[in-house]
Amino acid sequence: MNITPEKYVERMLQISTKKYGLLREIQEITRQQEEVITEETTERLNEFLDEKQKRIEDIDKLDEEFKVYYERLKFEMKVKSLEELQAGSIKGVKELQHCISGILHLVDEISHLEKKNSEKANKLLEDLSQEIKKLNQGKKVNSLYSSTNPQPSAYFIDKKK
Repeated sequence: MNITPEKYVERMLQISTKKYGLLREIQEITRQQEEVITEETTERLNEFLDEKQKRIEDIDKLDEEFKVYYERLKFEMKVKSLEELQAGSIKGVKELQHCISGILHLVDEISHLEKKNSEKANKLLEDLSQEIKKLNQGKKVNSLYSSTNPQPSAYFIDKKK
């Protein structure tokens, strides 16, 4: 069975389009995560992380499939990268390059959002840590003042026999 370079490009474009859609979903989940972090709820945050992980696994599968077609196309066309292909030489190359450019841009945006979320989460953890320290100090002070067995003072003990 002889597959033409156009078919490789067509399939790679389909895969890239699916990947782009999954990345848009990840971007939206990441934006929702930002809201949850400011609300200081961790249960919903874990749900978002699970949703993102599922999409990341789907993207990994798409990347593996894309790589197979990409390697075949490079071998068939005797090139080292997509950039070497002329946009008009194979139908769909220009669209594929545009889609890949969109994916790279989207990944950059997601990375920026993730960085912001990470900073917010670290700040939240730091604030919670400070609150816990204050609570522990308060407990210590409270336990000193509300001791149930007061210790007798040494001057009340008669040491003479």
